[in-house]
Amino acid sequence: MTGQVGDIYRYFGEDYTIVAISNPIEFDPAQYGIIPEAANTACWAGYWCEYDISDRGIVLSNLYVNAKDANYPPINGVSVQAEPIGKYYAYMGHHLYKGIDIPMDYTGRIVAGAGFLSKYYIHMGYQRAWAYETLIEFVFDKGCLVETVDYSIDAAKIRRGILDNPAGLDGRKQEDVEKFVADSFSLDYRVKLWWLDRAKDNA
Repeated sequence: MTGQVGDIYRYFGEDYTIVAISNPIEFDPAQYGIIPEAANTACWAGYWCEYDISDRGIVLSNLYVNAKDANYPPINGVSVQAEPIGKYYAYMGHHLYKGIDIPMDYTGRIVAGAGFLSKYYIHMGYQRAWAYETLIEFVFDKGCLVETVDYSIDAAKIRRGILDNPAGLDGRKQEDVEKFVADSFSLDYRVKLWWLDRAKDNA
């Protein structure tokens, strides 16, 4: 198993990595004639996105993708860029569509983190929400950012609880291995934010 690269959300110049989402953003490379295929075990989806959050709302700015049959048609008038020679880890074998600037008509909640604390890294799936120093919830209505909620203090409380009770990685008992693996690859609110009352709103 391998830790997964997640979508990035750029907000006021800071990059935040996704840790939970209430419902998926409706973007699919297949709509543009691209069939993603995993290039390595760090990105089973075959692609990831970088979004800008600003007064314009939420905009898909960059797309990293590995296409089946090496089929890379232009997206929104933008041609693909190949992996820079000698810089494999920049794209992890994926190609880049830079500056495609596609507005997302998204309604829902996204929690993303910045300042990941490497000592909590797990080599499988997506990282735990509480493992980030800064944890922000972005609330959207039809593509417009209507609210942000800072959960950084809550995440710090969970980390303190783990120090007091290190037996459980999540500060709770792990029921079985299969559930632990499934939870690691999930971005569901109820799984990643079990320690927040607001997660119940998305049950």
